[in-house]
Amino acid sequence: MSESEELARLRARNAELEAQLKQKQRLATKAVASYQQRALQMEIIRQQNEDLDRLAADLAKAKRIAEEHAREQEATARLKSQFLANFSHEIRTPLNGIIGYVDLLSREEGKRLTAHGRRDLTTVRRNAKTLLALINDILDLSKIEAGQVDVVEEQVDLKTLAEECAATVEEILRGRDVELVVDVAEDAESLITDGLKIRQIVLNLMSNAAKFTEMGEVALHATCEGDDLRMVIEDTGVGISPEDLPHIFEKFRQVDGSRTRTKGGTGLGLAIVHELVLLLGGKLDVESTLGRGTTFEVRIPGVVHDGPAKRQSSNSEKWAALRSSETFQVLVVDDDPMIQQLARKELESEGFEVVAANDGIEALRIMREEKPDAVVLDIRLPRLDGWGVLSELKSDAELRRVPVIIMSVEEERSRGFALGAYEYLVKPIEPSALTEVVTGAVAAGGDGHVLVVDDDADTRELVERSLTADGFTVKSAANGRDALLQIRHDPPALLVLDLVMPEPDGLEVLERIRTAGHDFPVVVFTGKDLDEQDQRRLREGFVRVLQKNGVALDAVLSEVRERMQKRRSDRPTLPRVLYVEDVVQNRDIVRRYLHGFVELLEANDGEHGVQVAEREKPDLILMDLSLPRLDGWGATTRIKANPELASIPIIALTAHSSPEDRAKAKEAGCIGYLTKPIERDLLLKTIMGELDGR
Repeated sequence: MSESEELARLRARNAELEAQLKQKQRLATKAVASYQQRALQMEIIRQQNEDLDRLAADLAKAKRIAEEHAREQEATARLKSQFLANFSHEIRTPLNGIIGYVDLLSREEGKRLTAHGRRDLTTVRRNAKTLLALINDILDLSKIEAGQVDVVEEQVDLKTLAEECAATVEEILRGRDVELVVDVAEDAESLITDGLKIRQIVLNLMSNAAKFTEMGEVALHATCEGDDLRMVIEDTGVGISPEDLPHIFEKFRQVDGSRTRTKGGTGLGLAIVHELVLLLGGKLDVESTLGRGTTFEVRIPGVVHDGPAKRQSSNSEKWAALRSSETFQVLVVDDDPMIQQLARKELESEGFEVVAANDGIEALRIMREEKPDAVVLDIRLPRLDGWGVLSELKSDAELRRVPVIIMSVEEERSRGFALGAYEYLVKPIEPSALTEVVTGAVAAGGDGHVLVVDDDADTRELVERSLTADGFTVKSAANGRDALLQIRHDPPALLVLDLVMPEPDGLEVLERIRTAGHDFPVVVFTGKDLDEQDQRRLREGFVRVLQKNGVALDAVLSEVRERMQKRRSDRPTLPRVLYVEDVVQNRDIVRRYLHGFVELLEANDGEHGVQVAEREKPDLILMDLSLPRLDGWGATTRIKANPELASIPIIALTAHSSPEDRAKAKEAGCIGYLTKPIERDLLLKTIMGELDGR
């Protein structure tokens, strides 16, 4: 190969190598760039991870702060509720004495007082009621904001209620040239709604109108539109300016809120009215012209009742006949001697014999010894509170029909009625109002009637006429709501119940009467096809079901005769079981589980359980272990140490489930151990198995 050829070959090779080198350089450069990009991405990811870690730490810190804040708010709410409850009790108790003694002094010494003395008493009474109204406004608004206000449906006589409110407003208008008008249409007199809330709405609006009216008229007009209630409260007062009108329902907002204002109040009255109307599902409107007056319109749907308003005259007539033939005893349970004295003086003046108890345990003892005709019961009591007393009374076969009137500063009517109270009065009350309620309770004592509940008027009349012709006393109700009201005030000896009804249906009626502790037999008379769930609910309510098939009326009459005759004869003795449990809800559940199978006695702590066991000597004891005063292990040990009680089987019914707790219970003397929550079938099987084994 020549030199020139070799040189050409080398040049070509060199060019090839240079090309390869450039290619590798490009690849290397690309790899370096890719690496740098990855490194940058990793750095970004690292920074993002650090940011996420910081964010997670910040979120965890924020969560801890939020949880701590929530706990603080919950604790604050509890403290506020406790403060308001104590505040209510401490303020209303002396107010109760002031109003009560002024009333007694006016009636007993009125003729001996000078005109100035009578005027002074009226001034004291008026100022006490003004103070009470201010306190109630603050407490009511706090309960509304906390969602602690329940709607309690009851039969309301609107005309009587409005006239009572007008009598109160007359005191505000005294000395002014103002006419007070109350016009309630006849078809709007009878309502099914929360009477206390309707009263507060009417009284607040009429009082507000009276406060700003110097001459002219303050009027209430009530009419119905279908089953809706329409109330118009109008006045010829100073009116409200257009700029103030949008703000009148705001809390603590007053049209005249200056230091030089001439009208008193907290600025809560209209705000409370607005909240109560909304709570009842209604609507509140206002129109006003400055210098000419104001008109408020309240509409509340579905509350007008088609039946006539029930008056107290029937009970009053019955009481007049009763008091001439015998003396009735009333037990007053209150730890305040002043309340006891006021109630005693008022009731004795009407011919009642009055006995008093200072705490729940003493009240139960007197109940069993004296068997009074009615009980006036406070809630805040030492040793055993009013709820415990009420639960024990309603679980006692001999005492459950005694009417219980709760008289308390705490407004928990829904709970009181659910536990079987006859009436719920909020302190302070007029002494005469207490007498009226007690009189009604005694006069309405059970007369062994049959209550027929059916929304079909023809069926209702047919059953009612047939039973009346057969010699039974029969009352009727057109819907579940009316039935529950009648049962609360006058429990029947037997209930004939349709299932398919409005407001509420028969199944709900059945559940509510059993929850309230009523044990009268129920005959379901229905055309509804019952599914498995319906049948289960009926079995839990212990009823006899008869179908409406055209020939069932004879079966209803036969069933009523059989049940009523059975009621009149001696009832078979049921085994007696004592349940020691401090949680009211748990006692309610077990009471419903065992209804009809045993006679259930109840105690709410270990000491009380031992006392009941010693007094009643039950056939079996269900013992919770975590109990106040004396725990379940200690109570079991004491019962087993008593020779008269040692043979009574004790079954632990508790949330404790550890082997140590079981061993400790067995060592104390428990022969069985059931853990909560307990199924009904297992509880019944365990109890009946043990009782059968004896």
